[in-house]
Amino acid sequence: MTSVPPIDPFQRYLESLTAETVPQMADLVANDVRFIDPFHDVSGTASMQRVFAAIFVSLKNVRFTVIDRAWSGNAWYLRWRFEAERRNSGQIFAFDGMSELYFDAEGRVRLYRDHWDAATGFYEKLPVLGLVLRWLRRKVASTASLR
Repeated sequence: MTSVPPIDPFQRYLESLTAETVPQMADLVANDVRFIDPFHDVSGTASMQRVFAAIFVSLKNVRFTVIDRAWSGNAWYLRWRFEAERRNSGQIFAFDGMSELYFDAEGRVRLYRDHWDAATGFYEKLPVLGLVLRWLRRKVASTASLR
């Protein structure tokens, strides 16, 4: 691809994502798109749509807010904030992440890689495991500060 693919349509889609708009993803990604995040590595539009649809099963008030974006070489980078509320407990999830987006010659996303800290973004929010991870994080931090 010789020119910079437009990121605005994808950014608007991400920032307005709902359970009802997940199928519209097919308009923006290649049929053989590859999606990678800390929990998934899937290929194909249908597989990626299933990953995104699953977000809305246990979470409500889901919102991605793009904070910054940059084009470099052959990829767009979107820095974003994710916020949502757990359906059964009302617990709030909020964390920052970054997406790496590579486009094909038709301007569709062919590789979508999300980078975010699964420990602070997810595992530390779980009741038992979260307690252990938060304790461990404090312990490591206090040990490091003694040096």
